[in-house]
Amino acid sequence: MSREFAGALRERVTIERRLGDRDAIAGASGRHVYDGAAWVAVAPLDPGGDALADARSALPRWQITMRKRDGIGPWTRLVWRSRFLRVASVVSDPRDPARMMLVCDELR
Repeated sequence: MSREFAGALRERVTIERRLGDRDAIAGASGRHVYDGAAWVAVAPLDPGGDALADARSALPRWQITMRKRDGIGPWTRLVWRSRFLRVASVVSDPRDPARMMLVCDELR
């Protein structure tokens, strides 16, 4: 792994996995459990044309770059600086398979 990539990972996040359990009326409980922590790089995303006439446009979006790790997907949320970030997409970096890029929506 290059020294430049390791030096760019300056933010610490907690990784949480959504539990699949149900509440008393069979709805999703919405509970999460700790699944580790990681050093990441965080950058804001410009909504661009992606958010035109879309309700999610009001939510801040973030690009997270991190070392490749199994078990990260739409069932994952990250906790960064007391903010909850829902993972919307995961892409492996084609230039460096040891890193992955996440697009996250901030939850309110």
